[in-house]
Amino acid sequence: MTNTQNALQGTLLAVDTSTSSMSLALVRGSELLGEINSKAERNHSIHLLPQIQQLLTAAGLSAKELNAFGVGVGPGSYTGVRIGVTAAKTFAWTHGMALLAVSSLETMALGAAEAYLLGESVHERDGGSKLSALETVQNQARTLWIVPMIEARRGQAFTGLYQVSNQQWSCLESDSIRLMSTWTEQLLQWTQSGNGNKPDCIIFAGETKLHGEVLQRFFLDWEGEAAELQHEIRARHMAELAQVRWSEGRTEAPHGLVPNYTQLPEAEAKLLAQKS
Repeated sequence: MTNTQNALQGTLLAVDTSTSSMSLALVRGSELLGEINSKAERNHSIHLLPQIQQLLTAAGLSAKELNAFGVGVGPGSYTGVRIGVTAAKTFAWTHGMALLAVSSLETMALGAAEAYLLGESVHERDGGSKLSALETVQNQARTLWIVPMIEARRGQAFTGLYQVSNQQWSCLESDSIRLMSTWTEQLLQWTQSGNGNKPDCIIFAGETKLHGEVLQRFFLDWEGEAAELQHEIRARHMAELAQVRWSEGRTEAPHGLVPNYTQLPEAEAKLLAQKS
């Protein structure tokens, strides 16, 4: 069976534990078999495996019947990312399934773009059985920039820049930890430079609450359409991105998969600061 056939017909489990929310989705092709979303940042390690079993049981499946495991590799909570990635590597190695690494920020960006375009109706679809976020986002005529944000404290956020234009979804600036005041200034300069596709709309999405002042300054300076959308990661969106990677043969070796932490854990950072 080819990679494309696997992605279209195989059963995939998608998991993200990079934020205070934990999301799991079980899919087969374009069909959403089940999804669980919960908030338990300090207890991801306790709840992840029971919720995986809950999903599988509800679908009448066992772990050995899975064909692929898609996992959010961050950036985000150091401990959270590690929990999800460790589970994914263990499942993939134990059961010989395809392992697919997906940016947690890209998952957030895709879900936010869909939510923005569909408005409130996206919430009515949360119980729906079909995966269609990429189709919804790509099948619209405008150029959208989506700036996903996961809080990183001290005026910083884990963030990147994703674009949909000419029916193509792409990453314009890779995930990193950035000072939001500097990052928004840089984004504004790019919109005025004339390089590439000038966006029709810019969407800041995710954990935006603590950056309201910085975002409001951006909105005052940016003359186009813009939005701030508080949005949580949903594994159903990760599953779609994982399927694209699966169809292209972009799988990971279980022992070689490295999460994208983008910074030292706080304890190590403090230790280095004390030494210096």
